[in-house]
Amino acid sequence: MARIDELRKQLVGNVFCSDDIDQALEKYDFYPVEVEDDEERNIFKYTNKKSQIWVYYSQDGEDYLVEKVINSNKKRGKTEVDPFFNPEDIKKMMDYFSEREMWTEYTIFMLELLLARRIGDTVSLKWSDFYDENGARKDRLNTLLEQKTDKIVDISISNIVWKYLDLYCEKMNIEPMEHYHEDIFPRAAKTYAPSKKEYEKAVASQADAFRNAFKKAADYCGIKNVSTHSLRKSFGYIAHTLQQFDPDNLVVLQSIFGHENVETTKRYIGVIREKARKTFEVVSQFIEDAANGVKTVIKNVPVIALRSNDLRDLLLEAVRMGQEGRTSMEDMSKLLDKAEEMRVS
Repeated sequence: MARIDELRKQLVGNVFCSDDIDQALEKYDFYPVEVEDDEERNIFKYTNKKSQIWVYYSQDGEDYLVEKVINSNKKRGKTEVDPFFNPEDIKKMMDYFSEREMWTEYTIFMLELLLARRIGDTVSLKWSDFYDENGARKDRLNTLLEQKTDKIVDISISNIVWKYLDLYCEKMNIEPMEHYHEDIFPRAAKTYAPSKKEYEKAVASQADAFRNAFKKAADYCGIKNVSTHSLRKSFGYIAHTLQQFDPDNLVVLQSIFGHENVETTKRYIGVIREKARKTFEVVSQFIEDAANGVKTVIKNVPVIALRSNDLRDLLLEAVRMGQEGRTSMEDMSKLLDKAEEMRVS
């Protein structure tokens, strides 16, 4: 109780930037929880792995007015959504929107997936985020201020992103340079908002509208346990799957998502959950094989990542050992031990 009382005295009624609030909680070993987009807004959540502290706030310009600080028990039941583990499900969602000519929803879906941004940030994108004033296309998105972190993002814009932006312009008959300072996904409430606060309300309303459209699409397609936040998670899951033997893969994703550590990133993108699912499958199959008198063949051998220079050195040493006749099991074990010491993931 002393801890929560101290935090209340320090925070409630005062205005802070998000980093200041994070630092105040870190003094008590509480760290930010990466929440789903569909969860309660205007709450910062922190955990020490045993309990949570929730900080309720209202927007004060670019800062936050802290209104309440409480201890909170974690919700029971499953609230965390999955990435799109199955690529066919992504195609189903794309087809749902395109077949109904819902081009705004279609493009929001694709940009959130390809840029790994939250839904509120995605519907806030402007043409000036993608074009220079002379009409040249940018190759980096480095002008978007994230709503949650108040930080400017700096990420690459791929040719595939441009493909879907071009399609959107074609279907909606838009000339980007004629709307250079405007939102890509305009709404009257955003365009004519008299203040930053009113603009943010309009953004939240538009984000909610897309959440509803997303849910209808997912329900129609029979896809369970997904939300708009699944698109951001899917970016990470796909990137990890395609580049899982790159020793820097998880560190890069940690940077993209702004996570505190790599373990958070692994949980966030569904890697741990998917490995747990596969573990139950392989153990169940082992028991089934045993019950049927079948000897299980172990198909997956251990895989480790080595830097190219280290691998080259190991191969050269193996060649020398062969030339010198050092081919005993003890010699091989020493070489494998050396490889284990060099592993980077």
